[in-house]
Amino acid sequence: MKSEYKLTMFDVIMLVISLVIGMGIFRAPATVALRSGDITLFYAAWILGGVFAIAGALTFAAAGRAMPVTGAYYRIFAVAYHPVIAFAINMIILVSNAASAAGVAIIGAEYITGWLPDIPTSTTATTMIVVLFGLNLLGLRTSTAVQNVLIGIKIAMLVAIISALVFVGAAPVVATGIAPVHSDGIWQSLGLALIAVSFTFGGYQSTINFGGEIRDSERRMPIAIVLGVLIITAIYLLANAAYVHVLGFDTLAHSQSIAALVVGKLFGPSGANILSAVLIISVFGFVNVAMLSNPRVIRAMSTDGVLPRALSSSPRMQHGALLSFTLLSIASVYVGKSFETILNYTIFIDAIGLGFGAATVYWLSKQRLSITTHIAAAIFISSCVFTSINIFAFDTKAAIYGIALVAGICVVGWIAYRMRSQQTT
Repeated sequence: MKSEYKLTMFDVIMLVISLVIGMGIFRAPATVALRSGDITLFYAAWILGGVFAIAGALTFAAAGRAMPVTGAYYRIFAVAYHPVIAFAINMIILVSNAASAAGVAIIGAEYITGWLPDIPTSTTATTMIVVLFGLNLLGLRTSTAVQNVLIGIKIAMLVAIISALVFVGAAPVVATGIAPVHSDGIWQSLGLALIAVSFTFGGYQSTINFGGEIRDSERRMPIAIVLGVLIITAIYLLANAAYVHVLGFDTLAHSQSIAALVVGKLFGPSGANILSAVLIISVFGFVNVAMLSNPRVIRAMSTDGVLPRALSSSPRMQHGALLSFTLLSIASVYVGKSFETILNYTIFIDAIGLGFGAATVYWLSKQRLSITTHIAAAIFISSCVFTSINIFAFDTKAAIYGIALVAGICVVGWIAYRMRSQQTT
């Protein structure tokens, strides 16, 4: 009988990079530049973002080592906290991830609109999601092989942008500077910039969902997560240096298609077409890795009876759980702007969820935690608190709506929990 495929160290590193590097690095630097208003604060925000991400990688690697199972990102909450909290946080994350996948698919569809002018954007986005659903039905070996190719192409695009540091002359220095978005001081400007930076670094924690499918997981997964985040941090810093070098800080802060501008400097008019093709590939890579990770959380929740057990009844987890996540993503395509609004509110909840997730290392570890893990957890949890405070200060409405959203899901989770308890009794 053919043995089940196990992920290698290379596969896991590529998954980490795929989970983190999405569309953000092609857009977020402009927002960070505008919000910071100062080139020193700009680089400080990216360096701090990298430090926080590395601390988070070390923390979640410790959690993954303590619980090397499939769907671990759900299970660490289920073991460390009350089932209702585990249900609420994971449902928020699943809805946000499905909406993110849908939003990225819509972006990709918009790039194809010029080639398919008579087909609605929503139809094209849905087609992308359905194609990737079929791909993931073929199994883990096929989907991870394709993912490695997709992320390889995306990294090649980032390498091209970074190469502009060598092959493109520096933009003229503008001495006027940029007024920060908020005038209440350095900390407020830095806090705003860090919110945008954190968006580009998120996702690596989902790697622990594959713990049960990694060869020699307890040893290899932590190493792969940390190496992946270190590679991403280096790529981000070099890419941002290239943006500043080619465009100048002032132009960077007031532009949107910053990657297209840099590629245009490298390849001339054909650069825009090259960028469009690569961004579409990036869309497929982002949606594909979302379909690799999130259904494993759904299956873990259904196995525990938190979600309908039918979602885990198939001997191959891709079927029920993958179909559920695909349908949620497709629904998000047609909800459109309303879902994008919901995503803004869940940024606040994500910071809280990540903080609680990192804290599970103190409940899960059967051995004494190393001083490195203690320091990493303290840094990362503090960064989550800082992000939550920033969002509450800068967008109080979003924070309040986010709290109301998770409270509503907690109520649903509590009702379901009580019903299961009564049935068991």
